[in-house]
Amino acid sequence: MLWYDDLAVIRFSGIMLKRKRQLLKENNQVGKPSIGRAIKFTLGDAYHNVGKLILSNLFWTATFVPFLLVGLEIRKNLSPLLLLLLAGCFLLTSPALAGIFVISRKIAIKEHEIEMRDFLTGMKDHWKKSLVLSLICVIIPLVAGSSLMFYGQLARASSLSVILWIINIWILIFFFLAQVYFFPLMIGQKMGIIQILRTSFLLALNNVGFTVVILLFEIAILFLSSITGVIFLAGVSMIALLQSNAFIEVAKRYTGEEIRKEVKREEGAQKKTLRDVIRNLFFPWKYD
Repeated sequence: MLWYDDLAVIRFSGIMLKRKRQLLKENNQVGKPSIGRAIKFTLGDAYHNVGKLILSNLFWTATFVPFLLVGLEIRKNLSPLLLLLLAGCFLLTSPALAGIFVISRKIAIKEHEIEMRDFLTGMKDHWKKSLVLSLICVIIPLVAGSSLMFYGQLARASSLSVILWIINIWILIFFFLAQVYFFPLMIGQKMGIIQILRTSFLLALNNVGFTVVILLFEIAILFLSSITGVIFLAGVSMIALLQSNAFIEVAKRYTGEEIRKEVKREEGAQKKTLRDVIRNLFFPWKYD
């Protein structure tokens, strides 16, 4: 009788140990951000929402092209009027980024109702923070980049210049890592600018490996879309979608929850005709 009791205890202990390992594995999967999931969801979301991404990117392009043209003209002929025009164009371009990120976040969390008026709502609700963050994203790389060239020229004459050059390198590295989370935090959380910056740097430092890979994918998208001209069609919205999915993956580490909504598709809905694809591409605000 004792032998059977010992056997039962051993079996029970084995079951509990197996269950404990399973729970630890599940908790680790929830707590650790997955690069594979972030990339997979980005590509899948882009495929199923290509029309919305293109349309929101075109809205941004409509504000960016005048900014680009004025900037190119300033290189030839600097004048107060052109600087005023450049500032006016920037006041439209930076809030348009907020609109893109609002659409991208809704796509990333699998919102069922996504309308293009959400783009305008995002511009209206977040234009101030988007303007400040955009200025930061322009000023810091310019200042740090100029400092790199300046201290690089003085490096041979002074060891202090070498130290300052290295410091600027690290400033650029940490800045580019942190900017991955700037706009997703702005859209997803109610934070002030200082809190957004501090939280972004902490997230980047606490998830360095994950953030580095996401940044490399971001640079690849930016490079490929720039040399092909796709940046004016869908390049910016793809980067926004990548950053939104990356933030969702990182957020799970601290909340322990998956905020993506489950998407249930019927068997018939999986089969799309050419007509369905065309109307979803050109009329994305009418069709899911």
